Amino acid sequence: MVGLERGVVKLEPYNCNWSILFEKEREMLSSQLKGLIIKIEHVGSTSIEGLTAKPIIDIAIGVSSLDKFIRIKEKVKGIGYVEIPVNIDGKHVFVKDKENKITHFLHVMIYNQKLWRDQICFRDSLRSSPDAKLKYVKLKEELAKKYPNDVISYTNEKKRFVDSILKKARNRNI
Repeated sequence: MVGLERGVVKLEPYNCNWSILFEKEREMLSSQLKGLIIKIEHVGSTSIEGLTAKPIIDIAIGVSSLDKFIRIKEKVKGIGYVEIPVNIDGKHVFVKDKENKITHFLHVMIYNQKLWRDQICFRDSLRSSPDAKLKYVKLKEELAKKYPNDVISYTNEKKRFVDSILKKARNRNI
């Protein structure tokens, strides 16, 4: 249903259970992090109906400032999340795994700043553009074949496409 071994790139057809799993996790996170967060959103490919995806639920958590981070870290650790190092200023990432498979990613960032807006904008752009969604599926499938055991290269090579979608979205909003 959900979960993938670390470093593995394996895509699955869209599964409507992904949104159900997100809602369950959102409810738990909301109750555990009450007073520390502003918003929780389902992001990543599992949040886009019809999109082929790695079966891992990506969750964006918006906070007012990163000084809440230490308390958030303690709370999510208590429900099975572990922080992983990322090289992105203003963002902290946690994973939850089950039976040595990553099932969820938490992306904690400042609500409504660039990282947050980009994450939501990319998701919403793909949700509203069948052409962009189809191009993204084709790209992901090519990269999954090229990098079946190298999630870092797979992710890095998607960046140009992601940036082009964000640029188009910004140009529409000018």
